[in-house]
Amino acid sequence: MINGIYVAAGGMTPRIVQIDNVSNNLANASTHGFKKSGVFLRQLIDAQNSLDRAMGIEPTQVSEDVRVDYSQGTFDNTNNAFDIALNGSGFLQVRDSAGDVYYSRDGRFHLDQNGFLVNSSGMFLLDNLNNPISFLGEEMAIIENGDVFVDGVNTTKIGLAEFDLNDYPALQNIGKGLFSKPAAVNEIPSNPDTQLMQGYLEDSNVNQITAMVDMIEVFRAFELGQKSIQIQDQTLQRVVTEVGVVK
Repeated sequence: MINGIYVAAGGMTPRIVQIDNVSNNLANASTHGFKKSGVFLRQLIDAQNSLDRAMGIEPTQVSEDVRVDYSQGTFDNTNNAFDIALNGSGFLQVRDSAGDVYYSRDGRFHLDQNGFLVNSSGMFLLDNLNNPISFLGEEMAIIENGDVFVDGVNTTKIGLAEFDLNDYPALQNIGKGLFSKPAAVNEIPSNPDTQLMQGYLEDSNVNQITAMVDMIEVFRAFELGQKSIQIQDQTLQRVVTEVGVVK
């Protein structure tokens, strides 16, 4: 009977994490450049390993890492010359004041007081030589291959980073549309087919209807686990209070 409660509880554990994950996806459905994630496989294996330990069994399964879905989102026309969308694979590179480089699909940029292109967190957009991109002129144009023209003069080229996203380990999602690169992740040559679109932003790849259906399914699975524990608890109580009574 106790084993049955452990099994039900082990099945409920990943549901909590699934709810958090789906909630995060839904909360970022309107966030430009956001990539949805899934934690189903990893958390189910973690739950099974926890159950095995509770039963005195040495876990034999190794947890998988959380996988982010990097599929392309749709595009939003903003007509803002400093907005950039990537049509294809790859990431824009940004650097913070401490010198740390991060990777993003969120192409919302603006000029800081010194004329550098920065994101909402004040991180510099980098060119193909890893230098901050500045704009001092009347008009800026960005063509599909990333070349930047200021008043008709080619001044620099936007740098793109490319990784094998099917490899392990993966990029780490640190929030705010930013990813960090673990030392074990290798950068690969940029995809020549990726096009930069000036005046556009990439929308989130979250399908709100699908996410809502996932949320309902996870809630129902969690409730089934609760009911299973309640039924087993009631049965156990009857065994303790009635079966052992001598009449």
